Amino acid sequence: MHIERALSHNNTHNGRLRATEGSDTAALPKRTMEPYTTPIPLTERVPAEIWLEIFEQVPTRADLHSVSVACKKFHDLTLRPLHRDLVWAKAMHVVHSLPLWNVKRGMDVAVRSLVLGVSAVPPNVCVPMVGRDGNPEPPPSHPSVNEDDKMLVATLGYYKLSDHDKDFFASRALHDDMFLRIRTFTNIASLTLSHMLVYDMHFELIHSLARLRSLRIEFCLFQHRFGSQTFNHADLPITDLTMVNLRRRCMAFLAHQITYDEDLTHILSLSTARNLQTLTVDSSADVFRHIFGAWDAHQRGWLIPQGLQNVYVLRRRCIDGEVQPLFHGENNFPETNLYHFAVQAPSLRTLSTPLFVPQNVMIAPQALPPSLERFAAPVETATFVAAVRDVKALGVLKCGLGSREAINALESVAVCRPALKMLMLELRGWDDEVVPAVAELFKDLRRLKVLYEGDVGPSEDFLVMLAPEYLTKMPHLHTIELYPQPRAGSAKPDHPRFLYDASYDSAEEELRNLVIPYNRYCPRLRKVQVCSGYIMARTCEGGPWEMERVRQYQEKDDLSY
Repeated sequence: MHIERALSHNNTHNGRLRATEGSDTAALPKRTMEPYTTPIPLTERVPAEIWLEIFEQVPTRADLHSVSVACKKFHDLTLRPLHRDLVWAKAMHVVHSLPLWNVKRGMDVAVRSLVLGVSAVPPNVCVPMVGRDGNPEPPPSHPSVNEDDKMLVATLGYYKLSDHDKDFFASRALHDDMFLRIRTFTNIASLTLSHMLVYDMHFELIHSLARLRSLRIEFCLFQHRFGSQTFNHADLPITDLTMVNLRRRCMAFLAHQITYDEDLTHILSLSTARNLQTLTVDSSADVFRHIFGAWDAHQRGWLIPQGLQNVYVLRRRCIDGEVQPLFHGENNFPETNLYHFAVQAPSLRTLSTPLFVPQNVMIAPQALPPSLERFAAPVETATFVAAVRDVKALGVLKCGLGSREAINALESVAVCRPALKMLMLELRGWDDEVVPAVAELFKDLRRLKVLYEGDVGPSEDFLVMLAPEYLTKMPHLHTIELYPQPRAGSAKPDHPRFLYDASYDSAEEELRNLVIPYNRYCPRLRKVQVCSGYIMARTCEGGPWEMERVRQYQEKDDLSY
């Protein structure tokens, strides 16, 4: 119908032109034929340098991949950004990725972060390995008779690192090719070593990266202290260091007991890097006792970095549903070493720990640095320190089952710190009375986070009335988080089909309806998390709520506000 009308209009217009040609030909303007030009698409009009700059700002790899399939030009331009954050966690990742670097020259400088989980073993050690072609490497014809190699094989089996499905080990040829390529990634700013054997060559790499700022080591085994090189880690440029779930070599299997290599000082001394600002450890990396608490720490140059601001002590994490074995001294961690360390750290601003000192040890909170403004510890210690230090963010951990213990602690804190900006609570069971108490006691709160144990959480009625009844009493609040703590052995949150009402098509739709009252009563609210698997966020007042699916629980909370 629309095409017929257009044709009819065109015929009428042409008839009018012919009717006027004889009467006033001179009055008509002369029409010139212009050559037909194809419009240049936007992808070609914008210079490649501009596109590259735009793609560098895309935050997630998934979004970059979506852009790359839009057209051939975008596919070529996104190659560098897609390889900005490189993950070589398994040997097959390396096999598939290495040929690209030989074809696309100059991409080495684009790599900004590397997650590495592939390592090699001594020549005659029998473990599953992947060759250059991606096929399994045949075992050595003459297995090692060296006692150290035999114990290494036993250690790898003990930690289940040598299982065929793990794919952690590369043949010597593949590993050499990989390491030659890694040495060309001179712009790496973030490096993670995970589930691998760490040798001197890895520390040489770490010391060769002039732009390295963030270093993470987890679930790794290490070269023997004797026979390894000595590195001066104080000269490293890193500002952020994480060492968690460090593993020890098995030295002997005696009946039902295992003895481990306990000397990891050549690893733990990474914490002495002079420029270090943030340190994250767990009980497997007790730098407070073995490094800063050592009797000869000053003679060996193991000094607390003067610019160290943030210290996070984490609980030991489970992997594959199994708790890692406790090594010698871990059951007493952190004894009093963490407290003595905190007293001596002059620039300390953040300290978060599930255990500060043993219960029978008294501390002097006034001895802690005056710069301390974010503190998280068990309920007794948290309230004790908050009474003396002017903290702006406070984590009250391990509160009791009843609401009374938590509310008593909050009332005690409010006497000294009514202007608290951020509050984090760990409850051993949800209680509806806690949030109303917070709203009455801390009017200036900007961020509230409540974690609770168990499957029973806030009801639908409570969440609907949360904004008009309680959150309006905290006009500066921009973040509210109420969700259960992770279950033991799991870092992945739940993603149920619905929360309270099965008539909704999805939990996302239900959550969007749940926060409708928040638009009216909490205009400053920007982030809402009322279940572990989803976060709702908006950028401005009155803006739409965007849904983010949470893939895993936070490893730590920085107590930001």
